[in-house]
Amino acid sequence: MKKENIIKFYLKYRFYLFPAAVFLSSLFLIIFAIYPQTVKLINNQKVAGDLTNKSKLLEAKVFALESYDKEDLSQKVGVALAVLPADKDFLDVLGLLQEQAVQSGFSITSVALGNTSNKAGSASSYTVKLEMKGSKVLFQGLLDKLENSSRLTKVGSIDIISRQTTQSIDTSLEVDVLYSQLPKDFEKVDSPLPELSKEDEDLIASLIKNSTTISKPEEIQQTPRGKSNPFE
Repeated sequence: MKKENIIKFYLKYRFYLFPAAVFLSSLFLIIFAIYPQTVKLINNQKVAGDLTNKSKLLEAKVFALESYDKEDLSQKVGVALAVLPADKDFLDVLGLLQEQAVQSGFSITSVALGNTSNKAGSASSYTVKLEMKGSKVLFQGLLDKLENSSRLTKVGSIDIISRQTTQSIDTSLEVDVLYSQLPKDFEKVDSPLPELSKEDEDLIASLIKNSTTISKPEEIQQTPRGKSNPFE
């Protein structure tokens, strides 16, 4: 293109070329400079806001933890984990059932594990089948002890064979034993502290009272076994 043609073109479109050049330069500046910096600034402000909120949450959490009674909290946690532990702990459960049977005047003749993958609401459960012998008049006490156990259990089914000539019975019980895994968000530093409601406090107080009562050995009612001296 000749120089004269370029000059003519410029003179003809000079009022459009300069604004177009300014526009393109501004657009280039916005796309490659201003926009990335703006996005970076917004992200930094968001991160700073998250850090500030997390810092406030941690400060409130530290303040709340410092206000707790450690012994009282430890007792409540211990009772809650004893009543509804995180695992099945078969040996402890079998020992507890054996103790409750003996305290109620019954002897266990057979033990078997039933379904070990039941669901009971948000918790899980498994079944322990017990074959026992004992006195008919002590049977209700056995049921009460199982239902008010220091471990969360529920009598599922009952089968009784009663002898007409004696007061002894053979009974078959299915006891559902409950357990529940601990919430996973407890281990997170920034997780909020769970709050106990008035109903939760009353329930824990009742569990503590029951566990204290159950832990005390009770006198077992003995059935008549004949004369103390057979030669009288």
